[in-house]
Amino acid sequence: MLLWLFGPPAAGKTSVAREIARSHPGFAHLDTDQIGLCYPAPDDDQANHGVKSAGLAALWPNFRDAGARGLVISGNLLTADDFARYRVDGTPITLCRLRAEPEVHRARFLRRGRFTDLVDRCLEEAAALDRTDFADHTVDTTHLSTADSAALVLERTGFAR
Repeated sequence: MLLWLFGPPAAGKTSVAREIARSHPGFAHLDTDQIGLCYPAPDDDQANHGVKSAGLAALWPNFRDAGARGLVISGNLLTADDFARYRVDGTPITLCRLRAEPEVHRARFLRRGRFTDLVDRCLEEAAALDRTDFADHTVDTTHLSTADSAALVLERTGFAR
């Protein structure tokens, strides 16, 4: 079982994924941002999806062999074409997009205190995802805590059942 949480920066992907893995023994968490830190990225793959896809394909069997029943993946995807690059030994991946209202999203991003010059690009990314939603499920985290967001993700996706 693979569950991918995606959305723009500050959507809550990593926090919600960690909460799911922490509160559900047997579920692991993998952040694609961490396994994609390989630069310079190719000109035709600035987000390093090729590196991330290869890393995910190599790591999932290790998690499974170590006893994980499922893997919660956190990482951004901008398009369905981005996602099409990921194949993991035939294991289906459920996509769940996390979103928030723009004013809440802006505040979350700015609380990070770094890269504040990128907030407009982050909000543009969020708006683009709202227009072209290709997820299996979408969870609005605007007024939810991390724990409540995780619970709603699990309820909507049926992941931890």
